[in-house]
This record gives sequence, structure tokens and C-alpha cells, in this order.
Amino acid sequence: MAKTTTAPAPDWTCARCEVTVSWMAEVDRPALPGTWIEKDGELYCLGCRREMAGEAALVGLDDESAEHRRKAQSRARIDFEMKRRPDAQDNRIAKVCHTNIKAVKQARVRLGMQSRRAAA
Repeated sequence: MAKTTTAPAPDWTCARCEVTVSWMAEVDRPALPGTWIEKDGELYCLGCRREMAGEAALVGLDDESAEHRRKAQSRARIDFEMKRRPDAQDNRIAKVCHTNIKAVKQARVRLGMQSRRAAA
């Protein structure tokens, strides 16, 4: 009896940070991992998407102070995450965006979104 071989599971590699995600061969493979996107023929993971949102906020801020630029990046990452998952709890958004809950609450007010309490 011939031994059946299974082709290796396909994988995805982020064009920016080079993190690689793969599925076992016997698992149904999605078109892309759930939080990834393909843009201009390149794949990007969620972490890089957040960072890219922050970097986009810096366009045109060349003469601003370092503190102003840091805050603009932080706001953009928080906004990205809230638009991506509006029902996420504030503490979870703060954690993934490397900021504090107060900044998340301020962003919710700015964006007109209802606040989500921290998990108990």
C-alpha cells in the first residue's frame, strides 16, 4: 500500500515584520489569517497594521515636538483599534495599543463611541 503524503501547509509572512503564520495541513485554510490584510500585493499582520496607522498620523507633522508626534501616533493606533473592534473593552484596547485606559476613554468621546467597561 502506498503511503499518502500531505503537502506542507501554506503559510503567510508579514511583509513588514516577517512574522509567519501557518495552519496544519489537515485544517481548513482561510484565505488569510483573520486579522491580516493584503495591500498592494503585500501581506500585513495586525500588529503592523496598528503601527502603520500610527505612522500615517505623522504625515505632515515634521515640525511638531516629539511629544506631539507620540500623542498623534497613539491616538491613531487607538482609533484604528476602536474602528476595527468597536465592542472591545477599553482595557483590552489600551493593552494592545500600549497606552492607558484614560486615552481610550478620551478617544471614545472624540469618536462618539459608547464606552466599554473593563472586564471584571
